[in-house]
Amino acid sequence: MTLSSNSLAAAVGSSVNNVQFQSAAENLPRKILVIGTYAAAKTGIADETPQLMTSVEDAGGRYGYGSMLHRLVKAAYAGSKGVELWTCPQAEAGSAVVATGTITFTNSPTEAAALHLYISGDYVPVAFTIGMSVTEMADAVTAAITADQDLPVSAENTAGVLTITSKSKGTWGNSIKASLNEGFNQETPAGATVAIVAMSSGTLVPTITDALDGLGTGDDANENFFTDVVHGYGQDSTSLAAILAYVGAGNAAVGLYDKLVARPFRVLTGDTVAGSTGISDLTTLGNASKTDRANGVIAVPGSPNHPSEIAAIAIGVMARVNNNRAAQHYIGELLPGVIPGAAADRWTSSYDSRDTAVKAGISPTIVKSGAVYLQNVVSFYHPDNVAVSSNLYRSMRNISIVQNLLNSVSVNFSQEKWQGISIVADVAKVTNSVDAQKARDIEAVIDDGVALATSWESHAWVYSAAFTIGKLQEGGYVTIRSGATGFNMTLPILVSGEGAILDTEVQADTSLAVLLG
Repeated sequence: MTLSSNSLAAAVGSSVNNVQFQSAAENLPRKILVIGTYAAAKTGIADETPQLMTSVEDAGGRYGYGSMLHRLVKAAYAGSKGVELWTCPQAEAGSAVVATGTITFTNSPTEAAALHLYISGDYVPVAFTIGMSVTEMADAVTAAITADQDLPVSAENTAGVLTITSKSKGTWGNSIKASLNEGFNQETPAGATVAIVAMSSGTLVPTITDALDGLGTGDDANENFFTDVVHGYGQDSTSLAAILAYVGAGNAAVGLYDKLVARPFRVLTGDTVAGSTGISDLTTLGNASKTDRANGVIAVPGSPNHPSEIAAIAIGVMARVNNNRAAQHYIGELLPGVIPGAAADRWTSSYDSRDTAVKAGISPTIVKSGAVYLQNVVSFYHPDNVAVSSNLYRSMRNISIVQNLLNSVSVNFSQEKWQGISIVADVAKVTNSVDAQKARDIEAVIDDGVALATSWESHAWVYSAAFTIGKLQEGGYVTIRSGATGFNMTLPILVSGEGAILDTEVQADTSLAVLLG
């Protein structure tokens, strides 16, 4: 039964209603999405339908060990260390071709030692003995590759010529690299000769638009609010363009930045092209996509790791960092398991080159003590008509803050406090206790705007709440819509700075005269 305002019978009423009196922002939980293909032998897969993963093994069992999806999930987990992770599986393109490469053995070893083989950065040690024939060497490597189900390739020996074949069709396989002696002081067993022909001939990728549509369209776009996305299609121009269109280009309220959606995500692909060719190609790519606030490229020139797996590790690291602190940048964060390229291959060793890359919308890395670390992580976004100092979408860290700002506004004004409201000129004049609970005026909206800005300041999402509060107090930033159908609010903020440069000059003098007065 209900005690209403016109009840007469004696009663003692007691109830509870959970009401949020103070607007407050909480960190948006990060959700990683991996888009990719699965093994053709796997059946019963719901294509283009997001699936929650419980573990790397879950992905391997579901999509095939060593498949694109399994490898990307494994990489993302390595970086994220447990952030919620989903997949959006796609069948391989119908006429896609698989990539292959060869490892050819000549001459017998004159010492018993290990062959230090790496496949996409995964270490595959193989014991060689003195006098092994070329067929025996190839058989031993075949057995080692076959024994490691996580590897992205299968192997077959024909008279000492080992053919390695990508487990996933498409261009993905062309970036699988077989290499030797990536570890410290590793050498090929004396006497043995090993020649590697790079993987090639893989063609086609699936239509990523189908996967994106599977996340929701229209007002339901990205309805699960995935925050960080990686895929296995590399720098395929059609895929990059589809992501740009889905997220929304430029500085307009379109795509995932639409007012009725407000659920943008950020995407990384990887790149391992060495030397001047690497930075030249990447700066061309970045400068051709200046209105793209969704996509970015992480570069580790010369690395034997698969570039898409590098991107997955980086996305995992970013999600883990921002899961704890939305305003944290990624400079100095380790990319676990990523092997650097040879020193001669690293255009990233030059500060000027890294600076050029960042200005072109490309994310460089740096190598310290044999490990790879993130530096500035940026999107392609850098239109000519936007000042560098005002470029919000350049920084992936800023996009993390934007995601949190949009989410906190949406959560705040979706709560029960703002449902079923009556719009009035002055809530103080609504004296009926029941009606007053749902009466709202311009000041009530301003109060929530002030509370949100104060909460954002407490998280270091904004530079100063005082700026926002001052603007709101000037008036005109909150208005009643025509016909008193609602409120319009403009909430000016200054996003907090990303501390990336600490420039110190030490001034030194040998004279002690200053001490003598």
